[in-house]
Formats: sequence, C-alpha cells, structure tokens
Amino acid sequence: MTADLVLWYAARAAALAAFFVLAASLLTGMAIRTALLAPVARNRAVVAVHGFFTWFWVPLIAVHVTTLLLDATSRITPLDLLVPFRVNEGTGSQLAVGLGTIGFLLLVLIAATSALRRWMRVSIWRWIHRLSYPMFVIFLIHAQLAGTDLSQVAISLVAWATLGGLVALALLRAAGGRMISEPFV
Repeated sequence: MTADLVLWYAARAAALAAFFVLAASLLTGMAIRTALLAPVARNRAVVAVHGFFTWFWVPLIAVHVTTLLLDATSRITPLDLLVPFRVNEGTGSQLAVGLGTIGFLLLVLIAATSALRRWMRVSIWRWIHRLSYPMFVIFLIHAQLAGTDLSQVAISLVAWATLGGLVALALLRAAGGRMISEPFV
C-alpha cells in the first residue's frame, strides 16, 4: 500500500466521520431548542452531548485537510482552503472542492463565534450560528460530488436520512415553537 493510498483512505475516513459528527451536533442542537422535545432535550446530558459533538469535528477536519494537503495526487494547496473555487481543474471537480472550502470557512466562522459567544450580542451570534444549516447542506453536496463514499447506497441513505431528520426537527420546531429560555448553557 502506497503512502498516497494511506492518505486517501485517511482523508475519506476523517471526512465521513466529521460529516456524521456535524450531523449529530446539528440534530442535538436543534433538539435542545425545540419545545415539543423539551422533556428530553432539557436533559443536561443532551446539552453535554451537543457540546461534545460541537468540538469533536476539529480533529476530524484537521485530519481530512492535512491528509489532502500531504497527498501528492490531490494537488490541493493551503491557499485552496481559503479561496473557494481556486483549485486547479486537474484536481477533480472544481465545484466540489470549492463547496468544501466554503463549508470549511463557514465551519471556522461558526466555531470561532461559538468560542467568543459570551462577548457577542446574542442576536448576532444566533444569526451566525444558523449558518450551520446551509453549511451542512453544502458539506452534503460536497461529499456527494467529491467523495466516493456517498456512491455507496448505505452511506448515501444515512447521509440523506440525516438531512431528513434535520428537516423533521425543523418542522417540529416550527409547529411547537422554540423554547423561551436558554437551556443549560
């Protein structure tokens, strides 16, 4: 097994794990603020799980990005991580990598503002935090276009079912309203 193949497998595994960790973070975060789920979601354990998942993506994304940078066959540069759609045509799908960059930048923005939440106005933080939803959809499309794992039926079904779960929670939240008070934050 070559070094490039090991890097490729590591990038795939880290990306797939990060995707599902982000999904779990979104699902638990939505559950916390959905009034119809208040008896379950107000539980400190659910809040703790959300907090854990919120930061557990960091090492996974770090592995994904680092392995792509180290993999000579990917031809992705550090600048490609900061400038969407800059990647060379020879690296594969420019759209897919560009969407990955946009998702990554949104993720960094959301994480940074979450870390700085106590020094921000709640309304500003909340609007930035809501970018988590389009970010997740961007990552899903990125994975569908750039990855090979979502071509497998089982993985694709779980990924799209996760999106369905997010939509279902959004509908529950709209139907029941969100909780007035902040959970155990």
